[in-house]
Amino acid sequence: MKVHFSINWSKTILYNAGKRDLTINWINGEGIPREGEAINIPKFIEGSYESDETFMHKNEELNVFDWIENTTGWEVEMVKWDHHNGTNFLHIWVGDKGLII
Repeated sequence: MKVHFSINWSKTILYNAGKRDLTINWINGEGIPREGEAINIPKFIEGSYESDETFMHKNEELNVFDWIENTTGWEVEMVKWDHHNGTNFLHIWVGDKGLII
C-alpha cells in the first residue's frame, strides 16, 4: 500500500521552516500511525537529505529530521484515505512538536 507523508517543521534559530513530501510502500502487517502519535520520520528518510534540510551547529553538519527526532519529536497531525488517478492511498500529515530555541 502506498503511504504519502507531508512532513512540516517550524523555523528556529538553527534552521528555516520547511516541508518534505514523501511516498513510500507501507509494509503489510505494520500498524498505521494514528493522529496524535509520535512517529520516527528519520526512519523513512533513510539519510536522504536535501541541502535546505541540513544546518551547521557547533561546527557539525546536522539535519532537521534527526535533530527534531532527538529533541521534541515528530507527531502525526492527521491521517486520511485519499484517491488519485484510480489509486487509493493513505495520506499522513506530520509536524514537529514545536521546538523553541
